[in-house]
Amino acid sequence: MAQLLPFVPVPALLGFILLALVPLRMPRALVTVIGVVSAVLPALVMLPVLVSCVGGDACQAGTVINILSINVSAFTAEIAMALDPVSVVGGITVAFISAMVLIYAGAYMSEEPVADLRRFFAYMNLFLAGMLAVVLAADAVLLFLGWETIGLCSFLLIAFYTKKPKSLAAGTKALVTTRIADSLLLGGLMLLFLATGTTRFDGMLAKVGSIDSWQLTAIAGLIATGALGKSAQVPFHTWLPSAMAGPTPVSALLHSATMVAAGVILLVRLSPLIAASPDVAAVVALLGLGTALLTATAALIQRDIKKLLAFSTMSQIGFMVLAVGMGSPAAALAHFAIHAVFKSLLFLSAGILSHGAHGSTAIEALRGSRRRMPLPFGSFAVGAASLAGLPVITAGWYSKEAVLAAVWSSGLWGVPLWALGVIAAVLTAAYSFRVVLVAASDGPEKAPAPWDGFAVWVPLATLATLAILSGFTVNALIGFAGGLPEHLPLLAVLLGAAAPLAGLALAWQFERDPRRLRRLAARLRHRKIFRADSLYYLIFVRNFRRTTKRLSGPIDGNNGAVQMPEPPLVLDVVRLVSGDPIGRALVTAAIRIANTIVARFNPDRIDLAWMSFARSFGGAWARARLIQTGRLREQSLGLALGFVGLLLFAWGTSWR
Repeated sequence: MAQLLPFVPVPALLGFILLALVPLRMPRALVTVIGVVSAVLPALVMLPVLVSCVGGDACQAGTVINILSINVSAFTAEIAMALDPVSVVGGITVAFISAMVLIYAGAYMSEEPVADLRRFFAYMNLFLAGMLAVVLAADAVLLFLGWETIGLCSFLLIAFYTKKPKSLAAGTKALVTTRIADSLLLGGLMLLFLATGTTRFDGMLAKVGSIDSWQLTAIAGLIATGALGKSAQVPFHTWLPSAMAGPTPVSALLHSATMVAAGVILLVRLSPLIAASPDVAAVVALLGLGTALLTATAALIQRDIKKLLAFSTMSQIGFMVLAVGMGSPAAALAHFAIHAVFKSLLFLSAGILSHGAHGSTAIEALRGSRRRMPLPFGSFAVGAASLAGLPVITAGWYSKEAVLAAVWSSGLWGVPLWALGVIAAVLTAAYSFRVVLVAASDGPEKAPAPWDGFAVWVPLATLATLAILSGFTVNALIGFAGGLPEHLPLLAVLLGAAAPLAGLALAWQFERDPRRLRRLAARLRHRKIFRADSLYYLIFVRNFRRTTKRLSGPIDGNNGAVQMPEPPLVLDVVRLVSGDPIGRALVTAAIRIANTIVARFNPDRIDLAWMSFARSFGGAWARARLIQTGRLREQSLGLALGFVGLLLFAWGTSWR
């Protein structure tokens, strides 16, 4: 079954080609069928691969399917796919969640114009092909090709509503921020290739011990930074809340379950490299825990449901990054799979609840949802309970406990880090149940007609079922990935189980007395600690504010500091990242690079020369056409002169 792996991304890639490149008009129904079927087929192709791994040792041993190999001197560049626990768990998770979201999207996007619907499914299918390439890659070349593909698709889908400046600005901000991290990742992979002589991950990891410690630290640091940037961890987290400007299926797939977790997949695959550099591993763990705490606190005071879920995503990925940093990639992989299920369920349910609130994504607008739309409310409540880690009955509790157990057992610093993780779990339960309590309260009875049919209820019912029952697979996933489930003392288990209940009590207090939450939010916003897009204010700005202002420079185009061909887009980006010093510095640095380097080739002299030649050639052709008058007398004269010329030529050749 390993030979099926190269065919897994093919249906999605073919769907993109049909929808984006075939110059034929398609009716709405055909566009939807192609988009959905192209997303479902990869999951069906992955099923035999998954079945072949159950009860067998081939997956644990790791099988590599070589697609292309290039040997140059001592270096070997290969494009290959791996059949191992990381690829199997990542592949089936990505394929299954994508199938559920794209089925749902067939109903969610049904009212869009056909051209926009076709563009949407084309981008989503291209993203799916790129994401599958990332999780199935056995080498750095294929991984980075998929990595850049999903980055491009993320920009195109965040900025899907091209007529909204906010969407374009959010897409640009995500593109600029993640490209900085991707550049560092590319540098790390290239250094690792030069140090090991191969692009295959198994060959790279086998030679980690032969790399000098200082070089190993630099390589591991660059790769970890690139992964943290894609996964929206501090300090690259600023782009993800803005990315909610895209359609709900985009948020459910790219920015909760798959793309934003690609960094975790990379860290898990290269975990021996991270573990070989203890300093980098410690920084990764601290950044993951810090992101989990800060973004959970930020989610608590959010007023928009999509932004709350965005901060929640960063917080949960922080738990995964913490597990990798503490030396338990298997627990991180298990939480990745479970998180993809309940977070996509939350986003899809929130889309229906927002439809029932006349399109508003404000949390207060969800009041009365329990009576207006009981089934979507129930599915959202199940997802929220799993996110909060409600003990025993939800999958989220098992995966989160596995992460916290790995932290507890990691060594001297395990217990205090575990305690901070439990605090983050309390905050997670508080913001999760706050939305449920608001939606369960009394509100307007009238609402738009809810969506019905197969495309809506099958994904919700399937994901809700898995959000409850899949918790019993956590230990199996950890064992399959080569890890050993850690066991906590009874007191730690009880405290972990009490964390979601404490969060529920806190959410209940905030709902009974909303003034407490408003005072907390006002205090935090007044201190500028947890303002959206600048959670790191307290950490960075006090020491580096002058530096970031100097990097940002003047923004007004009148003084000539920044000259761009599309000033409205630049101003949108600047407005979006105002109050966000590091994000603003990154955007402005990119603009300055364009001005100082790219502008030197604008206008392109070679291109101008070719265009001038084309214009002159066209002019000569236009003048030559003047001799074609269409008159019989002139045509006959021309024929006669031609014959005379040929005769003279023949006579001249006879002189020899």
